[in-house]
Amino acid sequence: MPESSPRDPSLYASDHPALRRLDSGRLHDLHQSLLPMLERVRTEVSKLPRLSLPPASALTARRSLEAQVESEDVRLGWPAATRNAFQAALRDRTSAELCAHLLARVDAENAVWNAFSGVHAKEAMAEAARADISRSVGIPRGPLHGVPIAVKDNIGVAGWPRTASSLVLKDDTSQTDATVIARLRHAGAVMLGQTVMHELAFGMTSINPHLGAVRNPWDPRRICGGSSGGSAAAVAAGLVPAALGSDTGGSIRCPAAMCGIAGFKPSFGAVSRHGVVPLSYTLDTVGPMAKSAAQCLAIHEAIAGPDPLDDATLLFRPQFRAAPRLDQLRVGLPARFFEDAMEPGVRKQVARVAERLGRAGARVEEVPFPELNALNHAASVTLLSEAAAIFEWALTGEAEIGADVRGRFEQGLLISAVDYHHAQRLRARWMQEMESLFEECDLLLTPASPVVAPLIDDPFADLGGDRVDARSAISRYLRSFNFLGLPAMTLPCGTDGQGMPVAVQLVGAFAEDEFVLRASMLLEPLLEFTAEPLA
Repeated sequence: MPESSPRDPSLYASDHPALRRLDSGRLHDLHQSLLPMLERVRTEVSKLPRLSLPPASALTARRSLEAQVESEDVRLGWPAATRNAFQAALRDRTSAELCAHLLARVDAENAVWNAFSGVHAKEAMAEAARADISRSVGIPRGPLHGVPIAVKDNIGVAGWPRTASSLVLKDDTSQTDATVIARLRHAGAVMLGQTVMHELAFGMTSINPHLGAVRNPWDPRRICGGSSGGSAAAVAAGLVPAALGSDTGGSIRCPAAMCGIAGFKPSFGAVSRHGVVPLSYTLDTVGPMAKSAAQCLAIHEAIAGPDPLDDATLLFRPQFRAAPRLDQLRVGLPARFFEDAMEPGVRKQVARVAERLGRAGARVEEVPFPELNALNHAASVTLLSEAAAIFEWALTGEAEIGADVRGRFEQGLLISAVDYHHAQRLRARWMQEMESLFEECDLLLTPASPVVAPLIDDPFADLGGDRVDARSAISRYLRSFNFLGLPAMTLPCGTDGQGMPVAVQLVGAFAEDEFVLRASMLLEPLLEFTAEPLA
């Protein structure tokens, strides 16, 4: 019997029960779809010294903080924008009145947008009433006091289902609050309900086989991005002032960009993931989605910090420095991002932002960046492998999982430990390169996506003369920053010729989350984004 080729998918068929269920044709197709990314990772790792010793942990190998860490007292000098971030929503209403108004809107409009999977009206009204009582006796807890917030379906709220919008977890009910929910409650926020997401957070469209497609409030024929699609749609449609999402490969920033709102992905380890359905051990983050950077900062300040129930947060040391000034910012434009094909409306709006930053006094210059395709392929190898390890239990039975998500899990089962560790070696090298890059600039400015939100029924776009699947393109500029663990913010900056929102992304050095958020607050007035969705 001839020796099997190392690439023969039949080698893997006996390795895992979930793969033994597949016929040879399906195995072959899965394997062939993986080859381009595996070959790219292998090519890149071959350039490294063969016996080089990478940092002990890529996720903790960071530049020294001593040079720029300042006393936290400097934060007292920051503007009061976060303290008043949600003031407009509660200026003329009590929290109970606002909550009742929003619940009525959700009842009337959710059938159009499909943003909410569950609304907890009785509980929300009770929380709002308690917030009003506290305020009436002069003890408000902070900028989130009495503010209704929506929660992505994969984040645990005590007594609520935590299904991640999947039948696999249909019987899962949270016994306790996730750490981020407990911290929001401590800050006075009101949990309004749960939002539809791409199944198990493993996709970028929020077209869910069990709950239907979440629709974009700017155009219901279009996707809203994923995986935190319902959270973004709920905020954009005005059904809730803010929402929580999770971001493993762009899942906060993508739908925020597609829906014309602000979305922030923190540094890895800045925010606890305890109580959140995991997808990737080393990529998952939890963050805010709202109408403004100030609102995102207010939420981030409430939920960030060490948590003994999430070891990643115990290694994290936030880095504080003085509030940024536009005329002192050094903004890097990664050349590789701008060499890519983009829709004309996207390129025009992003170029306008860079020009306005320069006119405002910022130093805006092109900077080098790791090869984007290689970085994204290594990130995908990491995500596919870790996700398959987490959910392999769901693949061996008859559990109903959408075809797109099941296919990604099956791909992950085909990735070898060697290829996974190749990706981690590359990750360590690229993290070191980014540390050097942020010695030369304060922030990176990139497009959030090369395309605007694609149509649900025809999700293709013309890029550089090629017709491409826009569902794959929309995360191209996002997923690398999960892989590198860096904080990143997306902000709407204009619309294209079809009236759909376009967004930019601001990325900062590791642990400089609040600096990125403060810089985003400075940038917003320059963007002059005043367009409104249909909702």
